[in-house]
Amino acid sequence: MADTAKVILIEGNPKKPESAEHIIKFPGGSIAVCRTTNNEYWAHIEVYQDNIISDTHRESINGKIIKSRLDYNTPHGVIKEITDLKDLSHIAVRIRTKGD
Repeated sequence: MADTAKVILIEGNPKKPESAEHIIKFPGGSIAVCRTTNNEYWAHIEVYQDNIISDTHRESINGKIIKSRLDYNTPHGVIKEITDLKDLSHIAVRIRTKGD
């Protein structure tokens, strides 16, 4: 990983409580990781579209998804695009550890 990358490590250790939600905001959108009550995680990608919260915050800058990619861990490494991006403003996936 590049020396300039900012890594946020969420350990999921109940003995060391962490914030239930971590958010990265950028012009046009945000990315959030949210812990559920049963220690699964929602990963959200939000694109701001006409939902101005405040003219002084980055949330006021509208974004647009211009390309997408879904990578599948298969023997042939399938990659697919989300084809209808016109009105897409939110993508979410729920994740649990593989052993659960």
